[in-house]
Amino acid sequence: MQPFKIFIKKSLVLMYGTVAAALIAGLWLLLKCTVRVSHVGRPDDYAQRSFIECSWHAGLLPYFVGAMPYTKPYAWMNHPAWYMKGVHLFLGWMGVGHLALGSSGNGGRAALNQLVPMLRQGASTFINPDGPYGPAHVVKNGVLELAQRSGLPVLAIRVTCSRALRLPTWDRKFFPLPGSRITFEYSVPMVVTDTSFEAVRGQIAQHLNG
Repeated sequence: MQPFKIFIKKSLVLMYGTVAAALIAGLWLLLKCTVRVSHVGRPDDYAQRSFIECSWHAGLLPYFVGAMPYTKPYAWMNHPAWYMKGVHLFLGWMGVGHLALGSSGNGGRAALNQLVPMLRQGASTFINPDGPYGPAHVVKNGVLELAQRSGLPVLAIRVTCSRALRLPTWDRKFFPLPGSRITFEYSVPMVVTDTSFEAVRGQIAQHLNG
């Protein structure tokens, strides 16, 4: 009976995830068609280079609208919980070719170890330096370790929105309203080494806080 129960559980999660992903995609398409997106300071060779992009967790929703679908190879880390299945499927639809399941306190180290070789082989990634549980606007070690081990530069993206709703979450996530303008402001690429580790942490926070 145990294999049958596992099969039923996986099937239910997949059904839930497919419905959730479709709803997310529908909302994404609605916003994609009704908001304006501008990119400020994006590197000239952005389309040809690989980066570790990062922004605060609060701006995750407008990031989806402004950055996706991806036009170059991406690999992501994402929370492994079953209720995130819809997000996992949506990311695949948006061009995330490899998804390493793990986050802080939930297999994050193993997921980071999976991600490093993908980045060395030419993929880019996106990460919230203060996610998934906060504290908000605090740069944790994950983005720095990923950059140091992969050799890719960090590109901090300050995401702002002219009109948005703030959600009652730990990060005060903002939801862009139709007709608003989403602005991506890019930092200069930052290389993380043993000697620049803490300096880059401060530079990321300074740029993201504007």
